Amino acid sequence: MDKGRVRADLLGKLSSLSPDNLSLLSFLLTKQIIKFFHSFPELTSQIGAAYLPLKAEIAPVYQELLHEIPLALAYPVLSEGEMAFGIPHGLPKGGTWMDPPYALVEPEWLFVPGVGFDLSGARLGRGKGYFDRYLEERISIKIGLAWSEQVLEKIPVESHDCHMDFIITESFCWDVTQQKRF
Repeated sequence: MDKGRVRADLLGKLSSLSPDNLSLLSFLLTKQIIKFFHSFPELTSQIGAAYLPLKAEIAPVYQELLHEIPLALAYPVLSEGEMAFGIPHGLPKGGTWMDPPYALVEPEWLFVPGVGFDLSGARLGRGKGYFDRYLEERISIKIGLAWSEQVLEKIPVESHDCHMDFIITESFCWDVTQQKRF
């Protein structure tokens, strides 16, 4: 199975979603994330990392999430050509990378976007390697977020690709270590 072909197929599925469907899936994903934090309340006192969604990317509805579960969320910033995370002063602004001002932090858990995932925790990203490089030397809880159509039986991976600890979609939460839904 070729990574490029799988990535292209999954990106095609995502780009075919209407804005209304994307919004609905993001709202349903947020409900599952709230359920996740009810199962792991100890994470709510830690600094977490989120992401600023790209076009046609499933992401939490942060306003809804933060209304239900108060969290300290950092967002990706580009620091010396590599990904880092910062807590914004006010609302996060920017595209892929958050604009200043922000305070750099080391999150203890991360929401990780992906093009595809499998239930063994394998993740297929967009091919730039930012998350893989960031996570390779850190012990953080990795929470993959996706639409259920992005979860495949098997994702092609290489030795440098990071694996998730949990996967959350609009319809389920998956514990990779326990290999079970909750």
